[in-house]
Amino acid sequence: MTKPSTHRALAAAGAAVLAVFAVSAQETAATYQGEAAEQFLLTARVRDLKDVGDGVTRPRKATLELNGVRRFAIFKTIDVMKPGVVPAELGGHAPDFQDSWRFEIAAYVIDRIIGLGMVPATVARTINRKDGSLQWWVESMMTESTRVQQNVAPPDARAWDDVVLKTQLFDQLIANTDRNLSNILVTKEFDLRLVDHGRAFRPRTELRNPAQLTRFSRSLLAGLGKLELGEIRRQTGQYLMELQMTTLLQRREAIISLAQARVAASGESVLYR
Repeated sequence: MTKPSTHRALAAAGAAVLAVFAVSAQETAATYQGEAAEQFLLTARVRDLKDVGDGVTRPRKATLELNGVRRFAIFKTIDVMKPGVVPAELGGHAPDFQDSWRFEIAAYVIDRIIGLGMVPATVARTINRKDGSLQWWVESMMTESTRVQQNVAPPDARAWDDVVLKTQLFDQLIANTDRNLSNILVTKEFDLRLVDHGRAFRPRTELRNPAQLTRFSRSLLAGLGKLELGEIRRQTGQYLMELQMTTLLQRREAIISLAQARVAASGESVLYR
């Protein structure tokens, strides 16, 4: 029998999601991130689970329902490590290659700490006796790959460049080796959502491609200052190794130093909101 406290928790989660949807039909950060989305992912009933695509990670699309609210999510269970140097297509000739659902959750946590607002809510959940990550299904217009192929121009080129630069900073920060145009989702508002972070958090101290970072968001630079080892341990200790956490902070310092150097060379024109 379900305990009354559990009933109350489920009802609260469903009510929170309904309240978020009532604000606007547009899917904002209040919808795809935060406590309401997380609780929905954790407590909603799994109505269906189907394979999605032919990717090596074997993700599955879950249909979730709670108190009459239905949403989709992506469930990943991949958790592999290959010691030694692996081919470029698997990780870029990096030692001790990993591809793990755990990093999907860690990427969401880091996004929330620094205030990026692009990674959909992601939680750990066991479905059909398998542990994995369950991520909010993003309502998008197209992938960045499709946008490029169809030559769809953003309505505001400067705003688009700014959001792309935020994506690049985030990938440099989390040492993401698997960003491609198919795992960048474009919304109707020409904002971006970022998925597929299973190959991130490489234990490297240097930035993978610092030349990408030509301008910097002031808000993200301020957000980087909120990354503290103790808080990272508390929120991602189940998903990241200690070396992955400490090298994350070393890359954070490298980004801040690079931003300071760019400002010294070119002035504050390299900074934006």
